Amino acid sequence: MSENKVEPTRKNFIEEILNPKSLCVFGANNSPLTTMGAMQLRNIIAGGGFSGALYPIHPRLEIVQGLKAYKSIFDVPIVPDLAFLILPTHIVPKVMEECGQKGIKRLIITSGGFREIGNKGKELSKQIDAIADKYNIRFIGPNCLGIYNGWYGFPEKKNAYFNTCWPYLPPERGNISIVSQSGTIAAQIFWHAKNMGVKIGKSISVGNERNIDIVDFLEYLFHDPHTDVIGLYIEEIKRGKEFLKLAKEITPKKPIVAMYGGGTQAADRSIRSHTGSLAGNNKIFNAVFKETGIFSTNSIMDFLYYLRTFSQAQLNRIFPQGKRIGIITDSGGSGSMMAKTAELYGLNVPEFSQELQEKLKESLPSTASVSNPVDVTFDTNFMNLLFHFPKLLMNSGEVDVIIVYGVFDFDEIMDTIEESGLSVDEKMRNISQIVDTGLFRPIKRLMKKFSIPVYYVGPFPYKYPWYQKFISYDVPIFDFFDYPTKCLSILCRYTEYQKKFL
Repeated sequence: MSENKVEPTRKNFIEEILNPKSLCVFGANNSPLTTMGAMQLRNIIAGGGFSGALYPIHPRLEIVQGLKAYKSIFDVPIVPDLAFLILPTHIVPKVMEECGQKGIKRLIITSGGFREIGNKGKELSKQIDAIADKYNIRFIGPNCLGIYNGWYGFPEKKNAYFNTCWPYLPPERGNISIVSQSGTIAAQIFWHAKNMGVKIGKSISVGNERNIDIVDFLEYLFHDPHTDVIGLYIEEIKRGKEFLKLAKEITPKKPIVAMYGGGTQAADRSIRSHTGSLAGNNKIFNAVFKETGIFSTNSIMDFLYYLRTFSQAQLNRIFPQGKRIGIITDSGGSGSMMAKTAELYGLNVPEFSQELQEKLKESLPSTASVSNPVDVTFDTNFMNLLFHFPKLLMNSGEVDVIIVYGVFDFDEIMDTIEESGLSVDEKMRNISQIVDTGLFRPIKRLMKKFSIPVYYVGPFPYKYPWYQKFISYDVPIFDFFDYPTKCLSILCRYTEYQKKFL
């Protein structure tokens, strides 16, 4: 997906909620560190997209976070495109009625305390249903954090975003969209996502799904040109038949990764108190995921890594044609573990042909192992490890995917040399520059030419500059050696799945 080629999404009620030109906010004040509504308004302001069309509603305050406040929705000089409600539950029906009278057709209701609290909440739910029907209102929630739209106003607005959620740090914009019945999954993964290079374009917390549900959002994202990969957190599916039919249509074109939050006694009890959902048996949901081609997991790290894996594959159009893996490493232990996990996850680790082994030996010391894994522990030529050997494997036709272990942070190495009293000459200083100019674009061209993904791994955390450099180029990088094989196996499984529809 190229930003330059993306056309605006076709208009519908979800697109209007994600891209309002004007917004009124109920429940915000001037304490953005201590109250939820104030935090959410501050995030909306931080997104930089509303250009004066933001209207706080407050019965007592004249100014809310630097903006003129209005006592009532009826005092607002225009009919806002969207109303955002962060209010005590019992007030919501009254305010919603006033929004309907004003002519507002789109709402986000963050307020909790509806069906999840029992009979009183169920009665309030019926009231807001009736008001929505009366005024033809579509709304997200209640009991949700709302939305993050990194593509807000695109293409007219190049760098704005719309974020009603809590985290102040948005992820980098990309081709992943998330729909979640948990606000935590929808929003509080942002810090890890940004650090790992999980590039999220949209994330929606749907809450109780009283009016708009996961099926509605799947329909929207299926046709959304900014979305290539979909992540779901599910506690229930209200419209099972529609979900099955739609998911089967989507998955051959856009991979879906899902987490199901129920299925155990404690989890089901938590869900009932959280959203009031009736959770189902794990076996039922596993069958649903299998039938529709959805990749499921119970791990939040799996969830993020799988989304990133599919995101990069879709963005670069690089899908492996088989399951043969070539492993290049500068560490025997990591090579052995990657070989083991590759086979455990269903990949093949073939012994290389004698011809290929001889070619590898030409550039390696006699201590190196070249059968697969290729262990280059005592070779000091970084470009052999990072580029020349992967290129050799690609040209051989003997592998479908490649993992390279041995990515270090050159800047830290140089700093350590200097801090310990040894000067760094110009040749050493240029190592990082050589790798920078000689690796990223050339390896991406090769990956695309041969349709062979290359995954890089090293022992450093993602915060290090060189790892962030890999992420900035959308070249897959991992901070330990167990996830690359897992992610490649998932990618190979998806390629096999796609072949059924060719």
